[in-house]
Amino acid sequence: MINKTNIINALNDSTDQFNELISKLTNDQFEININNKWSAGQDLVHLIKVLHIVNIGFTLPKLVLQLLYGINKNEIRPFNELQTIYKNALEGGAKTPSIYIPKPVLFKEKVNLIKKHQSLNESLINKINNHSEKELTSFRLPHPILGKVTLAELAFFTSFHTAHHIELLKTKLNYSLN
Repeated sequence: MINKTNIINALNDSTDQFNELISKLTNDQFEININNKWSAGQDLVHLIKVLHIVNIGFTLPKLVLQLLYGINKNEIRPFNELQTIYKNALEGGAKTPSIYIPKPVLFKEKVNLIKKHQSLNESLINKINNHSEKELTSFRLPHPILGKVTLAELAFFTSFHTAHHIELLKTKLNYSLN
């Protein structure tokens, strides 16, 4: 069941877990690129970039959302279905749009970036609270891989996307520690 409480809990859980993991990293763990993958710092900046854009989307007037992206007439897709679509797209070669690709990040930026990540998550939650559950399941925004998604689907996906980066980061860190 999609409701505000579930969405907010998912966003807070994933953001808290990611930030906790990042906060414990040493300089090398934060800055190092392993197997030509992003560093932990770059993962953090990527998530910040995504949250920034999602926050902007949630501030668009409802009439603009309706005119640009239409009103959802379908059932909300289950969370696990969105995850499967996303994972399959990645396995099929889908790439991160260039606006979300981070530049190298220095360790000295870590604390401020964690604060920014947390702040953007809190801002998104405030925006979610300014929408009714009906609005969250009716109005849509575009996603570069999933296509048009409802605000609720986008918010849930945002929590999954953060969790996805937690798993990627844990894999990279285990590799670097061995």
